[in-house]
Amino acid sequence: MKVARGICVKGMVLAIFASLALGVQAHPRWILPGEFTISGDEDQWVSFDLTASHSVFSVDKGISAQNVRIISPDGDQNYLRNFFTGHRRSVFDLEFEMDGTYKIYEERPIFYYTGYKTGKRETVKYIPGNKVEVQGRLPERAREVRTEVLDMSTVVYVTRNAPTDTVLEPKGKGLELVPVTHPSDIVEGEEVTVKMLLDGQPAAGVEVEITPNGTRYRDERKSILLTTDDSGLVVFTPDQPGAWLMAATLYSQENSPMADVRWSARYMTFEVAPQ
Repeated sequence: MKVARGICVKGMVLAIFASLALGVQAHPRWILPGEFTISGDEDQWVSFDLTASHSVFSVDKGISAQNVRIISPDGDQNYLRNFFTGHRRSVFDLEFEMDGTYKIYEERPIFYYTGYKTGKRETVKYIPGNKVEVQGRLPERAREVRTEVLDMSTVVYVTRNAPTDTVLEPKGKGLELVPVTHPSDIVEGEEVTVKMLLDGQPAAGVEVEITPNGTRYRDERKSILLTTDDSGLVVFTPDQPGAWLMAATLYSQENSPMADVRWSARYMTFEVAPQ
């Protein structure tokens, strides 16, 4: 009975992990501020929600805010002092003391998982770990073994008074979503340009989905589906005001002893102002 129970538990763990590995990829992450643009001479506070959900800006999967970072207009980086993490979302408040554009972003810790097939079935099974960690743990006859690294982050920009560009500068590492049109200058009916970079170079072939708020209240998502050109650019025209979510995803070869493929996902929340 003890052996049977152990096998059952192991099978349940693998099944749960497989569901987690696929589910994590499927749920977009986002940060939604109460205000995207604030003005005035006095310091102001803004509240933020952090979660993951298929329905744009409907809270669903809880994410801790411990990995949230704030870059102020002068380039200084700060960490959250206080936040609340519930079952479906995290909530935090930020005080904006400096004029200019702030970058608020969250990076999920890098996560490795290995898929494989075994036996007569074509079902892919998963175990956590990179190529080194799974050695000796794979079944003897495992085939089509592939290790992926999951790399996800989400960002939002908030501007106090006049916009600035310091926090928009790319770092030259990994997949980067770089606004060409300033986030505080996005207006309904006007073209918006965004650039994708991979290790500092234009990233062609990145799949981009741009979706307006309120998907749970309509039959169609009304998403704009695009792919970056050879210059890494996408150009689109938002047709309604309000909060929108951009999701950019890319599978790329990972030239390392740790993984075969990197799945990168970048999410950006932005506001479209009415004409």
